[in-house]
Amino acid sequence: MTLFNVSALKQMVNKWVHEAVIQELAKRGNTLTQKMFNRKDAAKYLGVSGSYIDKLVKTGQLDPTLPGDGLTKFYLREDLDAYAEHGKDYLKKVS
Repeated sequence: MTLFNVSALKQMVNKWVHEAVIQELAKRGNTLTQKMFNRKDAAKYLGVSGSYIDKLVKTGQLDPTLPGDGLTKFYLREDLDAYAEHGKDYLKKVS
């Protein structure tokens, strides 16, 4: 019987996925160094529509960090990442 370290395997897979995402974003002209996003870029970053971003704001699931001039809202990458992580946790619970 062969045993393997599941934790080490998960770390390797996470590293490979992270590297693949960085490469793909670089191909698209995006980088992970961007810290603040407008509505359009936040939607693109999360892979959703702008109207979905509006829905998240309206329901309190996502708050613009800097509301700007009232027309333009800005979102921190950390907040977008936290929202995405929350979604992954939710999917684990319902699977």
